[in-house]
Amino acid sequence: MSTFLAYTIIGLSLGGIFALAALGIVLIYRVTGVLNFAHGAMGMFSTFVAWQIFYGWPHPGMAPWAVTAEAITVGLIFAMVLGLVLEFAVFRWVRNRPQIVKAVITIGVLLTLQSTASLIWKNNQYHLPIYIAPQDWTRQVAGVPIGANYVVIVAVALGLAFGLAAFLRYTAFGRAMRAVSDNPTSASLWGVRVDTVGAVSWMLGSLIAAVAGILITPFINFDTTSLTLLIVDSLAAALIGGLVSLPLTVLGSGFSRSGSRA
Repeated sequence: MSTFLAYTIIGLSLGGIFALAALGIVLIYRVTGVLNFAHGAMGMFSTFVAWQIFYGWPHPGMAPWAVTAEAITVGLIFAMVLGLVLEFAVFRWVRNRPQIVKAVITIGVLLTLQSTASLIWKNNQYHLPIYIAPQDWTRQVAGVPIGANYVVIVAVALGLAFGLAAFLRYTAFGRAMRAVSDNPTSASLWGVRVDTVGAVSWMLGSLIAAVAGILITPFINFDTTSLTLLIVDSLAAALIGGLVSLPLTVLGSGFSRSGSRA
């Protein structure tokens, strides 16, 4: 029983991470029509920026929680800037191109980010995760120790999933994003700034990819390749959701993880 519970907890945590990454894919696709194969690479690069701040910079006199907050904040800001730059410099100009053209361009972005990251951080495996919660906090549940990392990961994944759904449904900008995803031309005629909506969707998608990358570091020995390959399970979950449904995407992440463990 304890073994089953332990695997269930780990599965929920990993499923939440892949659900997050998949939500970023779906968000970008719904609003801009781009199936972003570079999603994992964007998350990887931003995660390594946070990792560099966490381990590569001196932090004299700073409390551990402050170091964590600094690293994650810098990584997430970098992720949003990266998404904005890619949208403005690349994807805005291919919005009306065929899907195959946009897909090939995202693969080019993937290779560029992967190569750049390999030059900076090499292809070494890193064993030092970005700790997002106190390591000395544990609770026993049915004889299984549950660390703070697991609790935080599930809470963040659920919070972002529900928060994104509420944002799209109840805020004016969220409704504008849904309008653009339905019909960009009609949305533009109603005064919606399609370029702005597209830029924000790329920023949010990149931010979500970075969160997923940071959250998974305690579970794996990671490098520039393994973090980039987050796209595999995430894309499977997004496809189960039809690239449009956020709830089905979250459920799809559970199915894809179950299939990969089978």
